Amino acid sequence: MTKRAPFGSLRHRFGKRQLTSPPTPSVPAAPPLQAPRSRWSPRTWLTASAFRLYAFLSARRRQLLPLTTRAADIVDSRLVVAPAGARLLRLMNKQLERGTFIGPVLALTTSTTLAAAAQVHLAASRKPSALRAVRILNLIFRSNVRARAGVGAQAYFTTLALCSAYDRIVREVPRPETIDSFAINFAVGVAHMYRGNLPVAAHFLTAAAASGDGNALRKLGAVHALAGDHVQAAACFEASVARDPRSVMAHQNYAGGYDPSTYTPSAWELEHAGELLIYDNLIQLGENFYHQGRYEDTFRCYQAALDHQDALARKWSIPDALIQRIASTSNIFDPALPVRLLGYEWVTLIGHIGFIDCHLRMAALGMLPRANYVLLAPPSKVVNQPFLRLFAPHVTIVEDPALVDDLLPYQRLVGDQFIAVRGKDGLAEPWAHAASRAQVAWAEQRRLPIVKVPSELMETGAARLRAAGVTADWFVAMHIREGGYHGDGPGTTRQHRSANVGDYLDAIAAITARGGAVVRLGDRSMTPLRGMAGVFDYAHSDIKSAEMDLYLCAAARLFVGTTSGLTTAVQALGTPMLLVNCISNDCQFWHEHTDFTVRPVYDRRTRRYLSLRETYRQPLQALLIDTAVLARHGLDIHPNTAQDITAAVRYKLDCLDEPGRSLRAGGPLLDRYRAALSGNPYNFGAALPVPDFLDRLPELLG
Repeated sequence: MTKRAPFGSLRHRFGKRQLTSPPTPSVPAAPPLQAPRSRWSPRTWLTASAFRLYAFLSARRRQLLPLTTRAADIVDSRLVVAPAGARLLRLMNKQLERGTFIGPVLALTTSTTLAAAAQVHLAASRKPSALRAVRILNLIFRSNVRARAGVGAQAYFTTLALCSAYDRIVREVPRPETIDSFAINFAVGVAHMYRGNLPVAAHFLTAAAASGDGNALRKLGAVHALAGDHVQAAACFEASVARDPRSVMAHQNYAGGYDPSTYTPSAWELEHAGELLIYDNLIQLGENFYHQGRYEDTFRCYQAALDHQDALARKWSIPDALIQRIASTSNIFDPALPVRLLGYEWVTLIGHIGFIDCHLRMAALGMLPRANYVLLAPPSKVVNQPFLRLFAPHVTIVEDPALVDDLLPYQRLVGDQFIAVRGKDGLAEPWAHAASRAQVAWAEQRRLPIVKVPSELMETGAARLRAAGVTADWFVAMHIREGGYHGDGPGTTRQHRSANVGDYLDAIAAITARGGAVVRLGDRSMTPLRGMAGVFDYAHSDIKSAEMDLYLCAAARLFVGTTSGLTTAVQALGTPMLLVNCISNDCQFWHEHTDFTVRPVYDRRTRRYLSLRETYRQPLQALLIDTAVLARHGLDIHPNTAQDITAAVRYKLDCLDEPGRSLRAGGPLLDRYRAALSGNPYNFGAALPVPDFLDRLPELLG
């Protein structure tokens, strides 16, 4: 009798979607890159400008979220799902049937309006709504889509590409054909690139690049980089930089929010742009595969990028003059040690500053080389200066914007990022997995936190909290993620990372019943908590500041949170944590004072919850980043119930009162949990689940 795979029906379901990279197909050599100017046209320029505008707005997405979210609401309420929109479509259809001159005018107006609606939704991170708008476009202008002509067809393919709906594009245009549209050639080429059809991708991107557009040339270079042809890749990247020199600006993570419009490249960077940009583009490809939930493609790209970085480091090094400028800014710089650069993506979010703690732990444990870790932290990029200053004794912090820009190109030689570390067999190790291994080792060795909040800040914070009316002997800091800050709440494919405040009210009452106060953390986009005894809604208070954020995270008796960036910051401080509603496509590097509950994944087809063993293994775990992808496989992510959250809070408070009551004391339930995660033992770092939650959902342990 054949032994059944542990993945059960899911193994069959994902069998044809294994994310392993096939043998690299040969890609036709790129044609001469001196694109004929005769191919330029106002339409091409307008389309290329639209892509550049999208990139410009994407770099400022968080600042523009209130505006774009409001605009998306208006578009939905007054056009796409409103009676007025339906009347417009009926009128257009009637005029087209009659053959009146108004019909084509209405058709152009409608296609343009729906295309604009899709772009508004994209700016507000509402990909499902953007896709709904282009589905309507496809229904109305199906003949144009099939002919690959017209504004409607261009908007259709472009929006599908921006929504990462690459499978749909590949089904629509499965093989090479001649298309007289820059936008469609570009979108179709990108789709085939991300689905591994490299010769087909090269065909369409070569057609797009014939216009002389720098973005098309970069994507064509990326195709060659994926195929392992670095000579052709470098030629494409060099040609793209010749058209826009500032586009040579180094890229290591989208969180950097890079703005090439203000960047002045060095002569060395421009001279070697083609070879240097191979690293950037492999990194960017890896990031994009990561956000698509394609695990092996992600970490093959990162390993290729790291291999190329090593090759660049053998060829060049940071100039001595720059090393001396770094040393002059720091009293901990050791000239006998090499330099590793941490780009400013490490400081743009509070959770990313928390990543520095994990990186230092890996270095202290010998998992990373001994080096001068030099952090590029221009003040305009730093989200929380008091938190960052805690790391000043451990990393060299460069704040001078001019020195930051001068060092930025050398990330390609000695830069560290927080997605992957060097692995083996052509596959990088996820950085989060390495960080989780470090957290477990740190706990086993009983090491203390690396950073400590200064006593002066703690005293000032305590005084301000008392002055605000919080006089309880102890408090719980509570962060209920809602998605407003990142724009990934309701209507997005990441809304499963957020929670409903109403589900926490009984847990709050359980805390205040024991004599504690609840301090609600967050930002002003969150639902206000008014009129609740014992609750201080700090997120909406007038004492909110970077210093108070740090104080509250450090001084709380307990932090109640979830899989969010703030949790990463809190764990660096060593504060006990209870994390509920947890879900992530990454390993979680939580410390040993953490207990948690997960959001269970429900399989609609077999009508059961998946076990931890099924959920937290590849390829499924990588797909947890996107609910739309999961839904296509018949999977839903369910939130924790109010009862789950309340029981977890009571359990954690009991453990703080009597440590011997913890699951860490051992027993059959702990043994079963460890057996369930034996295939991925570092997934939750040194943390352990809440026993009551496992008892309520025995399916989780299989």
